[in-house]
Amino acid sequence: MFGYNYNHNLRKLVVGFGSLFSNIDIKHADSDNGLPIQIRVPIHYASQEKFIQRLLQPSSITPGTRIEIQVPIISFMMNSISPDPSRRLGRFVNNSNLNGCQGTGSQITTQTPVNVSFNLFAYTRHTDDMLQIVEQIMPYFIPDHIIKLDMNSVQQDINVPITMMSSNLSERYDGDLNSRRLNIASFQFLAKSWIFGEPQAATAISNV
Repeated sequence: MFGYNYNHNLRKLVVGFGSLFSNIDIKHADSDNGLPIQIRVPIHYASQEKFIQRLLQPSSITPGTRIEIQVPIISFMMNSISPDPSRRLGRFVNNSNLNGCQGTGSQITTQTPVNVSFNLFAYTRHTDDMLQIVEQIMPYFIPDHIIKLDMNSVQQDINVPITMMSSNLSERYDGDLNSRRLNIASFQFLAKSWIFGEPQAATAISNV
């Protein structure tokens, strides 16, 4: 019944989700001339707790050298995958991609609608940096944002709506309240995606 099958459906979704937030910038005023300096905010795939530890506790590569990760920075992570029965198609519904002249091509006989949950975190030292990031994210998810994914040779243009479910702002300190402050903006998203089976050879029926 089961065999090896990997269409990179979830991997493509992770890459597509992360690419939505790869062009976020913040601006600081130059202390010399007062002109704005634009800074691109990098994004990484990592859990929140592990990333906070890396931000608040600089690592040591040698006994005399300590490295601190620079902020602002964004991290995200996929945290759950669940089937969505409300979008399930009939058992005998197939998707096919046939060559019009030869009548041959590929078809997908198994497809499972899934809800995939993502968490996104923005880390900053300054409150204004955090607010700049929030204002570049929230307006684009009312009510949702749709990305197009090339899932396989049959489904090459699948619409995946992504909805922002919640957001939260918080602060973390390294030690007491006089120590370094870390502002954190956290968002939860839900992507309505698909997992497809292996494309199989198909031939159009020309005679009945």
